[in-house]
Amino acid sequence: MQQVAGAVVARVRGSRADGHALLRALVADLADVDDASVSIVQRCPDCGGPHGRPVVMEPPRARDIAVSLAHAGELHVAVARRGGRIGVDAEPHEALPGRVEALRALLPASGADALRRWTQIEAVLKADGRGLRVDPAAVVLRDDHAALIAAVPGSARRFEVHDVDLGDALVVSLALEG
Repeated sequence: MQQVAGAVVARVRGSRADGHALLRALVADLADVDDASVSIVQRCPDCGGPHGRPVVMEPPRARDIAVSLAHAGELHVAVARRGGRIGVDAEPHEALPGRVEALRALLPASGADALRRWTQIEAVLKADGRGLRVDPAAVVLRDDHAALIAAVPGSARRFEVHDVDLGDALVVSLALEG
């Protein structure tokens, strides 16, 4: 577990259920409550299915904790912080060639740069809350010398984007509402 710009970031190897358990544990730690009391709901705004941006529902003292979760095969990355929207994305460092080619088609980058750029954009779209309902190519990333700042069309929000080192297996990016 590590701190990045006020957010707590951790990873776990295992099933998706292990990733969700890690996310609940981060919330419980921040709220100083038992893991079992933490309820996090994911509901797709389009189909109503059990996926989409996770939101802390219980306990009441944890409702101001923003959370995000990324799955990269059997590795899962969870982040939490009090206040402000947050998004995280992760890709295996050794992504399948087809995956890298697909990302190159979307983004003007190659190899590891394409993976890094993709995780930055996906983290921003998760923090924005609209996810891939927004064209990833429309996300604007600019380096203002102090931080990488992102904007998404149709929103006045701005996000600070951080690269996170969680080991050689993953390329991880974190977006925090600024």
